[in-house]
Amino acid sequence: MTGVVGLAVLTGRASAAVAQATGTLEGKVTVSGSGEALQGASVGVVGTQVGAITRADGTFRFSLRAGTYELRVRMLGYAGKTASITLSAGGRVTQNFVLDKSSTQLEAVAVTGSRGGARTVVSSPVPVDVINSSELRSTGRVETAQMLQAAAPSLNFPRPAVSDGTDHVRPATLRGLAPDQTLVLVNGKRRYTSALINNNGTVGRGTSAVDLNAIPASMIDRIEILRDGAAAQYGSDAIAGVINIILKGASAGGASVQAGQFNTDVEGLGKRNDGGNIAASADQGYSWGNGSFVHAGIEWRNRAMTNRAFNDPRQQFPVGDPREATARRDTHWSGDAATADVVGMINASQNISENLQLYGFGSFGRRDGRSTGFFRRPLQNTQVVARIHPSGFLPNIESNIDDFSFGVGAKGTAKGWDWDLSQVYGNNAFQFIVSNSNNASLGLNSPTVFDAGTLGFGQALTNFDVTREVRVGGKPVRLSSGAELRWESYSIKAGEEASYLNGRVPVLDANGTPIRNAAGNTTIALVGSQVFPGFSPADATDQSRTATAAYLDVESDLTKKWLVGAAARFENFSDFGSQATGKITTRFAPTEKFAIRGAASTGFRAPSLQQSFFTSTATTFVNGLPADIKTLPVASREARLLGARELKPENSVNLSAGITLQPSKNLTVTADYYDIAITDRIVLSENFIGTGIVNFFAQNGFTGIGGGRYFTNAINTKTNGLDVVANYGLDLKANGVMRFTAGYNQNKTRVTKVVVNTPAQLGNLNETLFGRAERGRIEVGQPRNNLVLSGSYERGKLGLNLRGQRFGEVTGRQPGRDHRPRQRGHELQRPGHLRRVPLFRPLAVRLQRPFPVRASGVLPVKPQFPRPCRLKPCRLPSRRELAASRLDDGRQTLQTAGAQEQRTSRAPRAVVVQMPNRSAPAATAAATPRFPNAVHRAQGT
Repeated sequence: MTGVVGLAVLTGRASAAVAQATGTLEGKVTVSGSGEALQGASVGVVGTQVGAITRADGTFRFSLRAGTYELRVRMLGYAGKTASITLSAGGRVTQNFVLDKSSTQLEAVAVTGSRGGARTVVSSPVPVDVINSSELRSTGRVETAQMLQAAAPSLNFPRPAVSDGTDHVRPATLRGLAPDQTLVLVNGKRRYTSALINNNGTVGRGTSAVDLNAIPASMIDRIEILRDGAAAQYGSDAIAGVINIILKGASAGGASVQAGQFNTDVEGLGKRNDGGNIAASADQGYSWGNGSFVHAGIEWRNRAMTNRAFNDPRQQFPVGDPREATARRDTHWSGDAATADVVGMINASQNISENLQLYGFGSFGRRDGRSTGFFRRPLQNTQVVARIHPSGFLPNIESNIDDFSFGVGAKGTAKGWDWDLSQVYGNNAFQFIVSNSNNASLGLNSPTVFDAGTLGFGQALTNFDVTREVRVGGKPVRLSSGAELRWESYSIKAGEEASYLNGRVPVLDANGTPIRNAAGNTTIALVGSQVFPGFSPADATDQSRTATAAYLDVESDLTKKWLVGAAARFENFSDFGSQATGKITTRFAPTEKFAIRGAASTGFRAPSLQQSFFTSTATTFVNGLPADIKTLPVASREARLLGARELKPENSVNLSAGITLQPSKNLTVTADYYDIAITDRIVLSENFIGTGIVNFFAQNGFTGIGGGRYFTNAINTKTNGLDVVANYGLDLKANGVMRFTAGYNQNKTRVTKVVVNTPAQLGNLNETLFGRAERGRIEVGQPRNNLVLSGSYERGKLGLNLRGQRFGEVTGRQPGRDHRPRQRGHELQRPGHLRRVPLFRPLAVRLQRPFPVRASGVLPVKPQFPRPCRLKPCRLPSRRELAASRLDDGRQTLQTAGAQEQRTSRAPRAVVVQMPNRSAPAATAAATPRFPNAVHRAQGT
């Protein structure tokens, strides 16, 4: 007992001593002119972790050890200020701040691009865009990636269609490069990529990218886009640049509901009113103590499908079938997929002392999506089980995508060093569901809904970073160093047996009887769930790797006008070895109104686990025998026979030079030229198929293989471009603030060399290795120029925005053919030059606490109040409905077991399939079902 009392007395004395050694700092932040309290401003003590976020009444208060300090207050949209204070032990100091509204973004501060500390975007030696939450909201979009595309001219967000999983997780690109050549950070920590690899004919083919739409826009405080190579500072992937998403802190939250719809006039199709979307979000922040806070938010989005497909003039039914005369022609669907998302995030920080801060953040997400493949016509009897789908079918690819991540860390100061230790983990799972389909090789026993398998990707990251400023020869030198340990995993889980199995049932007629030719022979039916054959047990894999890294970053103001910096980084991967990169930067400002800046760096991107180990199998028939067409892992013997080699890193050399002009405090202009040379760029080859390939494999001991494709370091590319950003602001004092922004990006990418060839024994198949279509996607598949013009007016709680955006031309090339557009109607999507000028965008109007009204649109859209859906909220049809679906104009006659039944059906809005009210009479299977639910599913369709 005596010991306990002694400890209590000692603790009390220590607490009293600490209290006597500290004082209290308090104050209020208001807006110049109006005197309005400013909530959410950051008040911090320079050089420490101590600070606070202003409350609703603009006040702040925190404790601080006795001494002299420099205070800094910042808030986006306002000019920051500093003040020097002296605090005595047990004393109280009041320091108020009056902030002027910033008429431009000159005061926007970025932490990305310089390890040595935050800088304004104008004083940075490399180009950085800072896009705050109000700018994101003013775009009128509901998805994070679309908001970025509307706000940053150097970023592109293609809209792929009929491309399997890529319809559901669409990748973004920076400066016209590949999606995986941009590093994405959240709160400065590396974000994990999607498990999906884009392996169809879209921009970004052969890459796995970060799903930006898995991050709720309502939780974003600002986004910093570093438009410069930064692998020497941040590691692999940062070839085009870095996107750093900073989450909201203790700022006030809110709730919003947004709805929109496309009102489009398509040449050859007429007016289309579709793509209805609705989004609802809510978030809230709380603060306490010396700058501690927690902010959490959740967001729900529902997007309906769009359709830009032309009618199909081809023959639909076998010759002589009377149904051909009345066959539907609008059987295809090409446009945005339907998706329903629920995403949420939390961001928190607890200041333990003025030298120690704990923090954490995390996210979760679920997305259910649906897109379509190509319509299977009734005459395609090797793909269509006529008894199940008498009028053909439009197969659907559904997705169940799950995201989860968390990060924890601690940071503080010790012996003059600022340090940061963190641990982050993220995981993504992508499950494929095929619906409204069949496996023709199973005949009448085929299900119509299939679990086709699941892709998984996980990443764990440990970081330790230190920074301090020292004086060398009287000059300030900022030193930064750190280390990183990264673990990654990738897996493929096989689908259900029916999705990939060869049931060996021949082609059947409408009565379920095998079709025979004049010689009495049957025809072989195709294997696997149509549109997306499931992953087989042979495709299943579970792989992992580790990577370690260390870096050093030095930056110094040699004079008041001249800044120089250098960085070096070394990384070692367990699967391919080591890589070293470096970077130098400089900025020279002969006057306060003009500066020149430039950077030179080397970079790299490590081959992803998806590129190294993705495997898929589709079975076809060659000379009557089953043969597998595979996407082959590069280490497999089959891939090596086709010429595959171990993947190695993509390497880059990035050169940039620019100027910043500030002729007045209301106007700023930046212009930056860049040159990016990439060697050993990884691409996915086309399929090596044909009788010669089958024989080649057989001669080398592989029977049953009909062909394959693989990833390879095939090409070198060169990208040149120019970024120009201008901001002008007009402070109207009591009448508000007007801001005008113009952004322009011009870029050109060309393939300079194909660095690998196919083996001589295969003949000249280099066009298959890297063909005309993929070259087109890289060189002309993205807009070469992008212009963004915007204007805004703010007065009190009222905000008005006007925004216009113009994209340049893009071109789609067909393999080995002239890329001029074919006759309209003979292609579902017209190849060739697809003009995207002018673009159409939905009008979006929203009310949000404290009820600013925002609207955005791009002419020539006719403004109208958006109608996201009719009567009911947008939804995805259930699998049960899909299993009973038929493509028809609402009435169709089915013949089953010799009986006829007339049905009437009505489809939900934005879904191409029709939904019958009841099922057909039970079909009698010719054999005992191998799959328990097969007969039930067949009956339901």
